[in-house]
Amino acid sequence: MGYWYKNGNSNLSDGFMPPKLLHDAFYRALQDFPILAGHMKTDNYSRMYVDVNKDGLNMPVYTDTTCDMDYSDMEKIGFNLTKVPIDLYGTYGVPVPSKLSNGKIKPANIRILRFKNNSGVLVYSSILHCVTDGYGYVHFMNCWAEVARWMQQQQQQSNDVDNKMQLTEHEYIHDRAIPNGLRSNKTTALSASTVNSILNDSNVISRWIAGLSPEKRGWLIKKREKGNDSTICFFHIPSNRIEDLRSSVQKHAPLDVKYTINDILTTYLGIVVAQAKQNAKAGKESKSHAAAISKLFGRRNDETPAEFDVLININMRSHVNHPDTKNYMGNMLIGKSTGFPYDLIRKETTDEVLAPLAQKIHELASEPHGEYYAQRGFLLDNRPDNLAYNKFFGRKGKKGMLITSNHSRFAHYEVDFGSGAPAIVRHVPLTVGTYAYIMPTNPKLGGYEVELKLTPDEMDSVIQNTNWMNLVDSYERCS
Repeated sequence: MGYWYKNGNSNLSDGFMPPKLLHDAFYRALQDFPILAGHMKTDNYSRMYVDVNKDGLNMPVYTDTTCDMDYSDMEKIGFNLTKVPIDLYGTYGVPVPSKLSNGKIKPANIRILRFKNNSGVLVYSSILHCVTDGYGYVHFMNCWAEVARWMQQQQQQSNDVDNKMQLTEHEYIHDRAIPNGLRSNKTTALSASTVNSILNDSNVISRWIAGLSPEKRGWLIKKREKGNDSTICFFHIPSNRIEDLRSSVQKHAPLDVKYTINDILTTYLGIVVAQAKQNAKAGKESKSHAAAISKLFGRRNDETPAEFDVLININMRSHVNHPDTKNYMGNMLIGKSTGFPYDLIRKETTDEVLAPLAQKIHELASEPHGEYYAQRGFLLDNRPDNLAYNKFFGRKGKKGMLITSNHSRFAHYEVDFGSGAPAIVRHVPLTVGTYAYIMPTNPKLGGYEVELKLTPDEMDSVIQNTNWMNLVDSYERCS
């Protein structure tokens, strides 16, 4: 994530986001998140894990640099991170070593960029998804910010003992025994169709990938991504427009169901992206590097699936009965998908079309997943080649899929290091695959920001989609 902070008082530039304060607070917060100083390793069965060795920590990359650009220059280009003069190589969700990490994968990478005359600061933080999910990520960022505010207050009121701010004691849990323990609660095996939806057919290439070191596996994923022609666009959606749409679609819902904003927005995105993929110029995909590799795995580009898959990431903490899950900072996400029939997608996007598809998303997000989570983990632990296949090529036979992730309820705009809340928070557009990231916007602005990644032709189609653009009040195309 990139957190942008604007210095609103140029007379106090030296006191704005002080470098030593942020640095010291980071390493103090790291004491509560030791897993961020662990080593990525694989066991004898090719399963990846994080090894925290107190005698040989793998400390995060942490840099604090200055550039000649003014913060206002970034405002003019819409905070486009692809134009930021900073080395972001290897510092995103795909586990690859950065140029500053001596060939090692770092679970956490921090880049702080100060703009001319300290007019603003970008705090760029990347934590591997295999270490934590968005829930744990935001907790760490707010922990770091809280420690910074505490340290700053200690310095300013060193003699005022009675009014000193107390640093809150948090119970952060990183032990994988919590999610792993859920497997002991499984009662029945998953159905054959469900197992088939999780597992791919093993072959020599997927087994070879699984046997690689974490560094080499990440390098392959990064190479695959470089072969994809993609573009990023940020769409701002006002709260009142999406709420009006939700209320309108709600009239067609079952009596005992109340659709959420996430249900409606995810559904609409699924429809728009599916339509865009159909409208994109034919034949371009067949010439791509990714398509050639897909053919190697027996997937044909001329297949016409009956459905378009929409995958949502589900936070399991609210779906399992365990007292410690709210304090668990590791990754407790599962991705589950549902199919949108192309017969519906091809129709005019009316409330009557949206309602049954929103119902599918609602059911997917609401149903209990504890047993599925347990069995899925068991299957993947015993089939590391399948997990490697999924990471590199995606799910078997899913030619069309949109991956969605919703951060709109996370406290990104509460990450205040003592100099004020961020002006804007954006996910860094460096993720593999076709995806939509739903982010909160600055509370003063309200609404939602959708980061969408597609091919250029597909993005052209989205921008030409009148129904979608009527929901949007502004957009920025960044690459």
